[in-house]
Amino acid sequence: MSSHTLTPLGGAPVGRTVRVGWDAPLASFFATAWDEPDGKDGENDHLVFAGAAPYDISDVDTVLELVAPYAVIPGGLREQLLADRDAEGDRFRGRPATELVGRSALPYARSSQQADAIRAALR
Repeated sequence: MSSHTLTPLGGAPVGRTVRVGWDAPLASFFATAWDEPDGKDGENDHLVFAGAAPYDISDVDTVLELVAPYAVIPGGLREQLLADRDAEGDRFRGRPATELVGRSALPYARSSQQADAIRAALR
């Protein structure tokens, strides 16, 4: 799994964290952005949480668009994410939890492409 922490845009609250990467066990790019709570009893304010299901985000531009409102996108990041995907590959198929995770995620697939990829992995 790759993970790249990005620099929040100017004016962002202190404690903002933005990350993108490739999750090989889910075969998906992911994007997260959150603000740390102000006090000890607060909870993180999740601004973006995507790519946490099998084959959820297959397009690198989609993941970058999700975090663009919150962070600086450095030059070369797109190419680095594609290289991460190529190096790490798809590790969803054939894993011990593939059947359970795939069947659980299938009803909630956000696109026919995602659903087809999950079905293919379950064969």
